[in-house]
Amino acid sequence: MSYSSPYVFTALELLTAAKMNAIQNNISAIFVGTTAGDMDYYVSASAKQRLAIGANGYHLASSGSAPQWVANVRYMSFLINTDVALNSGDDAVRFRIPSAMNGWNIVSVAMSRKSGTGILTVQIRNVTDSVDALSTKLTVDSGEGDSLTAATPAVINTALDDVATGDQFALDVDVAGTSTLYAFVEIGFSKP
Repeated sequence: MSYSSPYVFTALELLTAAKMNAIQNNISAIFVGTTAGDMDYYVSASAKQRLAIGANGYHLASSGSAPQWVANVRYMSFLINTDVALNSGDDAVRFRIPSAMNGWNIVSVAMSRKSGTGILTVQIRNVTDSVDALSTKLTVDSGEGDSLTAATPAVINTALDDVATGDQFALDVDVAGTSTLYAFVEIGFSKP
C-alpha cells in the first residue's frame, strides 16, 4: 500500500467513511510492521515494505536493492608452511573451535599456494570425533595457485560438518605436491 497526500479538511466538513479510509490507508502505509522486531524500508518514494526480524545469528545486509538477513560467516585461515617445501603428513596444523561457534557448520573451504607443482591435497579432520569433514578433499591443481580453479572441487560432508566448543581439528596434507611454498587453507563457518 502506498502513501497518498493527506486530505485537507475544511471547517464543518462532513467526515465520511471514504475520508476516514484514506486516513487509515496512510497510517497502514506508514506502519507496515506486524510483529516485534520487524523493520520497514522504502520500495519506492511513497511505499514501504515489511522486513521480518532475522533468525538468531544473522545480520542485516544489502542486496543492492533491498535489505536482507544473511548468515553470519566467520573464517579461520591457516598458513601451513612458509619458505620451506611442504611435506605430506597429518597434523600440519591443529586448531580448536571456540565457544562462540558452538553448533555452527563448516560452510566453505578454500586453499592457495604461492608456488609449487603437482596436486596439493588437504583433508580437514575432526580429531575429536575421528571423522573427515570433507567427502572430496581440498586440492590445488598442478601449476595453479588456488583451489578456486580445481578440476575436482572440494565437497563438505554435510553429515559431518558440525562443530562444537573445544573440538580439535587438524589439517592433514595428503599430497604435498613438489616444492609447495606458502600454502594457505581457509575455512568458513556459519550458524545453521
